[in-house]
Amino acid sequence: MEKENINQLIDKYNFKLEETHISWVLIGKDTVYKIKKPVDFGFLDYSSLQKRLEFCQKEIELNRRLAQDMYLGLSKIVETKNGIDIDKDGEIMDYAVKMKKIPQEKMMDVLIKQNKVEEKQIKAIAKITADFHKKAKTDDYITSFGSIEQNRQNTDENFEQTRNAVGEYITQYQYDALKKYTDDFYTNNKALFEKRMNDKKIRDCHGDMYSRNICIAAENEIYIYDCIEFNERFRYSDAVSDVAFLLMDLENYQRYDLSKMFLNYYIDFSNDKDITDIIDFYKIYRAYVRGKIAFFQQNRQEANQYFDLAFGYLPDNYKPKLFVMCGLTGSGKSYRAKQIADKIGVEIISSDEVRKELMNMDKHQKDLSDFKKGIYSDEITKKVYEKLSSTGYELLREGKNVILDATYLTKKLRDDVQSHMKRLGIKPNIVFVDTNDKTVMEHFKKREKEKSASDGRLEIYKEQKKLFEKPDRCIKIEPSGNIDKIII
Repeated sequence: MEKENINQLIDKYNFKLEETHISWVLIGKDTVYKIKKPVDFGFLDYSSLQKRLEFCQKEIELNRRLAQDMYLGLSKIVETKNGIDIDKDGEIMDYAVKMKKIPQEKMMDVLIKQNKVEEKQIKAIAKITADFHKKAKTDDYITSFGSIEQNRQNTDENFEQTRNAVGEYITQYQYDALKKYTDDFYTNNKALFEKRMNDKKIRDCHGDMYSRNICIAAENEIYIYDCIEFNERFRYSDAVSDVAFLLMDLENYQRYDLSKMFLNYYIDFSNDKDITDIIDFYKIYRAYVRGKIAFFQQNRQEANQYFDLAFGYLPDNYKPKLFVMCGLTGSGKSYRAKQIADKIGVEIISSDEVRKELMNMDKHQKDLSDFKKGIYSDEITKKVYEKLSSTGYELLREGKNVILDATYLTKKLRDDVQSHMKRLGIKPNIVFVDTNDKTVMEHFKKREKEKSASDGRLEIYKEQKKLFEKPDRCIKIEPSGNIDKIII
């Protein structure tokens, strides 16, 4: 089948075309035809007409498990005396999966973006998924795909295929950390993989269960479709791998609330209590696969997002640390930040220097504007804090420990940092440098004799003091205290 043949069908039936790297999808008024491209990627082989026929039949059979009335059957693409046509008398050129058109505005990914996915829908999807996994086929052959050896084949393939992604799409540190964690997990969890196999948790699963393949057409009409038919290695898996895919997908949209809901309901319906022991492993695997696909498509932004998400699921000991200094001007925050940096090796990002840089000023150039005026206006300060977080984020991706050195006067500012780092799974250590009027006055006197990027002075300190919201959970350093407690 050639693209020009597809164009003939589009012209004849006024189809809308959606094209992927493996399919042409022709969308009509009520019906959709999915035609497989004659491609061979190794893990997927549609290169011959016979193979495309077999995979079309397999796709219909498998997808009717979760979307029975959506998959209408097999169609023939034929050449007639009047040109290319569908299901007419003529020479068979190719085959297509014929499907009922489902409402695109009811696709789960669309509804998520519109904040229209509710708990009752998540509960229903969890019930459907749990029931599907209980009934899904399993035997000794399928169970063998739950072994460490089979899982390692998938993960090793991912790392091998993304070596050239290092740099632009994933940092070297992230790549190495994810690979080390994966190797370590296999080494340390042999009994867990064996238990999952013995408990018959390895099934003929969906393999591609995420929001783009789920349609919530109505309250009692949910389609989970487009499962993987082309490679049993990607479909025969631990049931938790399906669950992990949807969890990861929801979290990619920053819907951690929906993710938690789905996991809890799935555990209730499946009674699979051991799922929490292995769920992060499969979330990492699923996020990495999506990152790999984005890399193949040369979509840097999407690849970064998925690889960052995979990295974020790693345990803390595989990731760098983030410290957020907090306290009033003159408290000695910058001094303490340098102490920490000297002790454990940390990149310091100073709000004083960032502010001057954003304003194209020399860092030692003074600006004695009143509180919240001039370069210290709320608008500019907002940009400073955004820059602190974004710069810190990039350094953390590279595996560097980071200190964000600013006052962080309010709880919202501190919460914003945590929110910004959520995808990397790095929780900031809030370091509150406490002080008193006497200590502050001594600091300001000393600062008069030194070059400093700070424009802090007593009147600013007094204004900040009125607004300051002391952190509840933090590492607190008293004016005369030491930093030993934060060397973690």
